[in-house]
Amino acid sequence: MAGEINKLIPLYGELNRIYNDWVTNYAFSFDKQKFITDFYRQHNDTKAFESAILELVLDKHKEQYTLILNSLKIEIEKNIRAYETKPLNDDIIKRVCFHYADRRNSAIRDQLEITTKLHEPLNDAYHRYDFIGFREHTDEEEIQAEKEYERCKAEYDKEKKELDKLYELQKQDQKEAFQYIENLSSDVYRLSLLFMEVLKKYLPDDVEEKRPEESVEQNAQEEVQNTPEEQHEYFDMKPLSPIYETCVGEQFEAITIADFYANINLYPCKNRLKIKAREKIRVCYLIFLMSEKLSKQYRDEWRDKILKLLDIDESYYRSKYKEPVSDFPSDSNQKFAKEMESIFR
Repeated sequence: MAGEINKLIPLYGELNRIYNDWVTNYAFSFDKQKFITDFYRQHNDTKAFESAILELVLDKHKEQYTLILNSLKIEIEKNIRAYETKPLNDDIIKRVCFHYADRRNSAIRDQLEITTKLHEPLNDAYHRYDFIGFREHTDEEEIQAEKEYERCKAEYDKEKKELDKLYELQKQDQKEAFQYIENLSSDVYRLSLLFMEVLKKYLPDDVEEKRPEESVEQNAQEEVQNTPEEQHEYFDMKPLSPIYETCVGEQFEAITIADFYANINLYPCKNRLKIKAREKIRVCYLIFLMSEKLSKQYRDEWRDKILKLLDIDESYYRSKYKEPVSDFPSDSNQKFAKEMESIFR
């Protein structure tokens, strides 16, 4: 099992190459989506991860396992930073999956045209051969008609077989594309945060000391990771990701997704979530939609605390939160309401 840790290092390296290619070149493909999905599905067991680390620690000298774990830690940190820089969105993933599912459309159209053109001469040859017995004819004419029919049939069958093969391949592509259409990049991100928490328990203090080049953003990330267990998590990373992608930069000032997660869950965080100018009404509507997703046990508690965090007076909230879906909303409110409908439907 300890060997699994060694395997994770190059796997994370490949993940980081995929993310960096997306960040710098906007390049993404179905094969990359498959890699991300397979990575998460195969390695999302944090208990197995910690067991593998324990086995490694017990099997190797301190210098050896420290080197391995620190190499893994560096790759995971890169992965976290890359995701926070520009998260993969659902649209790009659906686009590459649909493109993969339809990649044989052009070949099918061309082959269908060829097959269709051969169908008419086949019909003609069949009718000539079938009806030759109803008129006077020579043996040579019958043999010739039969040969012509067999030639046309063989030519048609060959192209029809190729068309059927393309349809079958398309069916397989569509099935595979559907299996990989879910966006698991935020799940990988959350998994990386959990892996970092586990790693910290086994890396010596001198390795865990903060490196000078590490950013303030990483300090904030560690604060999220070290949140006391007794604090309730109102929203996990998966539902927060589309809200972050839509609202940060528009309704809220720029902030990392880790800090956004911490603020929304009311965890201690150095970087406070701030509402942009003239966006308070839309934020009130967002708070209402989010609170409705919580159980009654936590709904009022979270709403009251997030209003306080964002400096929104409760009376203001109660009078404004329904404006985006009022009878006569402004264009900007109406646009925001539609965006939220696509997230909260």
